[in-house]
Amino acid sequence: MRKRYPRLFSAVMEALPNSLTPPLPPQPAGARSRPALWRSASFRAIALLIATPILAKLGLILGWRLADARFIEGWLATGVVRGGLSTLDPNIAYTSHALGHRAALDWLSGHIPWWNPYSGIGMPLAGDMQSAALFPPTLLLALPNGQLYMHISLQITAGVFTWLLMRRLGVAMLGATVAGLLFEFNGTFGWLANAVINPIPFLPMVLLGVEEARARALAGRPGGWGWIAGGLALSLYAGFPEVAYFNGLLVAAWTLARLADLRGHSVAYLARVAAGAVAGLLLAAPILIAFLVYMGDAYLGNHATGVFRQSHLNIQRGLTLFLPYALGEAGESKTPEDVVFWGSVGGYTGLVLVVAAVMAVWRPWLRSLRLTLAGWCLVVTTAIYGQHATVFLLTAIPAVGDAMFYRYFSASISFALAVLAGLACQDLVECGTERRPNRTYWVGWAVGWTCLAAALWLSRMLYMNAPLTPILAKSLIYAVVVMLGIRELGGATFISDRTRALVLGTVAVAEAVVLFVLPLRYYPKGGQLQTAGIEFLQKNLGLQRFYTLGPIQPNYSAYYGIAGINHNDLPLPATWVNYVHDHLDDNTIESAFDGQDRKVPSGPTAAENLRANLDAYRALGVKYLVAPTGQSPFDWRPPGTAIHRTEVLRLEDGDSASLTLPPDPSMNADREVRSVGVLVATYLGTSTGTLAVRLCAADRCAEGRRDLATAVDNQYLSIPLDAPVPFAGPLTITFRKVGGHSPVGLWTTPAPERQPQVTLRFDSPAASDGIMDIVELPGARPYFTAEGCQLAPISRDSVAADCPAPATLTRLELFMPGWTATVNGASRPVGREGPLFQTVDLPAGRSEVRFQYQPPHIAWGYAAFLAGLALAAASALPFGRNRRAPATP
Repeated sequence: MRKRYPRLFSAVMEALPNSLTPPLPPQPAGARSRPALWRSASFRAIALLIATPILAKLGLILGWRLADARFIEGWLATGVVRGGLSTLDPNIAYTSHALGHRAALDWLSGHIPWWNPYSGIGMPLAGDMQSAALFPPTLLLALPNGQLYMHISLQITAGVFTWLLMRRLGVAMLGATVAGLLFEFNGTFGWLANAVINPIPFLPMVLLGVEEARARALAGRPGGWGWIAGGLALSLYAGFPEVAYFNGLLVAAWTLARLADLRGHSVAYLARVAAGAVAGLLLAAPILIAFLVYMGDAYLGNHATGVFRQSHLNIQRGLTLFLPYALGEAGESKTPEDVVFWGSVGGYTGLVLVVAAVMAVWRPWLRSLRLTLAGWCLVVTTAIYGQHATVFLLTAIPAVGDAMFYRYFSASISFALAVLAGLACQDLVECGTERRPNRTYWVGWAVGWTCLAAALWLSRMLYMNAPLTPILAKSLIYAVVVMLGIRELGGATFISDRTRALVLGTVAVAEAVVLFVLPLRYYPKGGQLQTAGIEFLQKNLGLQRFYTLGPIQPNYSAYYGIAGINHNDLPLPATWVNYVHDHLDDNTIESAFDGQDRKVPSGPTAAENLRANLDAYRALGVKYLVAPTGQSPFDWRPPGTAIHRTEVLRLEDGDSASLTLPPDPSMNADREVRSVGVLVATYLGTSTGTLAVRLCAADRCAEGRRDLATAVDNQYLSIPLDAPVPFAGPLTITFRKVGGHSPVGLWTTPAPERQPQVTLRFDSPAASDGIMDIVELPGARPYFTAEGCQLAPISRDSVAADCPAPATLTRLELFMPGWTATVNGASRPVGREGPLFQTVDLPAGRSEVRFQYQPPHIAWGYAAFLAGLALAAASALPFGRNRRAPATP
């Protein structure tokens, strides 16, 4: 078995469409042609690139901390304690996790995930892009912890292909490995985890194809664009076209930079690159068609307003580029400006990476490429921080100003710096006989000090008027120590530059890994998913829908296969967004109809608009309302009060607290109170014992008690009464802590009243668990209706009908171009009822109706995909076994 490994390694290398090293010289007779696979330097480097991200997230893999996004942002778990943010963008949950899981389940059930019937009243799934529904790694989201494995696989892919690219350029093992490790631990991977990161690994893949095309052009041999086609297509399928486009701009700059020294081969080189780009676009045609067709009917939010052209990061926050946590932990917000910054930043670089990258800029080998990468970093970074000239230059490029360029360019900056840092290590290795580094080393060191000093000066207003925080002090100490260490490394005469390169690369990688790992400690250590309410809906909802005021955050309805009308996504169907504003909730944020966030904080709450528009919700088929425990939209709360969590009344065993509620003239006196809710603080779930309540109205009283082990910290605890009490006259409520060794807190109204915050419930919920109460809304419109017909729904997409006369079937699913229907196998047009719903004409008698959605013109997309596959395959078909091109000069 051992004798086959060299042959296997050779076969794998021959199968690649591009070479990384020139052929080995002839070996003496009887000598081994290659070392064992596991002993080769390439094998060890790739093994390191694979192992390092796994080890960095080993605690998450082993379950020591919880990586499941449902514990982080889904409002589906209790007992979750987080000391900070492990990732900045909550869309790790709402779009990437919830919608990606739905797409994976659709694939596994044999369906292409074109449509999502479980968010809003239905909307495109693949065409929305952020679900990454057609992206192959999305299938991992069908697994428990699948998102974690997907993220690790993306890191590994980024690192390995950066290594391959550097080797293709002719960089030695050390420089290539350093560059690969730096890019797989880049600052965008460190701070973001939603679909933004999906296209990142395919930037070096496309550039590997560019280098292969260049080498083939120099050698006068055809082909070489296969990696361009594959990388470009995967970038587009990855689910975030903004990042794919911005990375494509760097590819274009790289391609032009590599025109140098082609000696008359420029046309052949550019033709190969163009062939790869065309093949990639053809391969991505299905997702491009789905996306572009959707754009014609979509609400795009700020992407359609041009507001991003006038936006940028606060230059006072520039220090976080080099010392990411100097001004606070990721996401730590004390002012509105902090909130804006953390919602806009796309990553960091680190200090040593910048120093090492600058060392590589002025060397003669690959000079045009080095200058291009350095110029890219300078122009893009200054634009991100609002320098007018570079903002104008960058946003003059079509479509750049229509997206958050100041967030989504970050990955390309990290890549350029990683390549330069790898080249710096290569430069030092090539000077292995010298005892002192050349001037470029000291230029990098001086630029590092300059960047640090400038960033400190620009950020001075954020820290000079406040006490020196420990995290700022530690960051500054680290910066000084590492810069002095680089100075001592450069001045040491007892080591060679080869050793110096190893130390410098190791320090840069160590910094990147540490900065990446620091936020991981904020993943929760424990928690309990509360699924009783979800299981109730799965069993009882049928084809109807629900609306939530918090629990089961938007799009997790799609995760669990239960239809909820809430949404949190972009793009969205424009007709649906308009309907929500005009008929359901005029104070919701258009892209986040989540039952919580308010466009105008002082305006109507979601619960108030719900109560005012109940008939509109019924008309959408809403059968159930979901609310936080003890906060049913129909619960009574003292008029004019809002929820406050500023003052708490601590109750030990035997302590009590009372309040008296005056009569409410707006309430019917014949209503009976069946349970009392109170806003509790369980001190991170440590409260023990029971909380008893006594409610009295005149001479009629009732009591109840609830185990504090079932309470959720900072939420209402609903306590059922042993008998109903009429809601008449003043009500006296007394709470008493019974048993247990740990106290419970009752959140109170502000001083001077300082009374426990309570709710009164008149009807028992249909279901409840630790985080939600579910209330039935009578009179919901059925999903399928046809006047005079007997209907037997088969699924969301099919129904059997028996009509005495021709009729019109109405289906409560969003009408959009692409829907088709068949009646008894014959095609029928799908019409529209009002702005939203679908209709189909039914004949008299029995019939079976089936609905299907595909993006319009998708047949052309399939044909283009096949053409792209053929063009990509043509890159490799003409070549025999010994077809390797020489390393790129």
